[in-house]
Amino acid sequence: MKLIGKHPSGRAIIIRLNNQEYHYETANSFGSATSLNRAKTEARADSFTSSEMNQGLHIGNWHWKELG
Repeated sequence: MKLIGKHPSGRAIIIRLNNQEYHYETANSFGSATSLNRAKTEARADSFTSSEMNQGLHIGNWHWKELG
């Protein structure tokens, strides 16, 4: 399974399921989590720097699309 999240700012997240673990990749970091919900939460938190958050760039809904 591969899931792509896109933010209105243009930022994207890729989440892949591999051996019962969810691996995520953002523009700023990568990591893993044991559940899809936790992977989404951690990836969204890592997607923007603190200065970008201070500017409000992180505000907006992520749109998710599942690919195979």
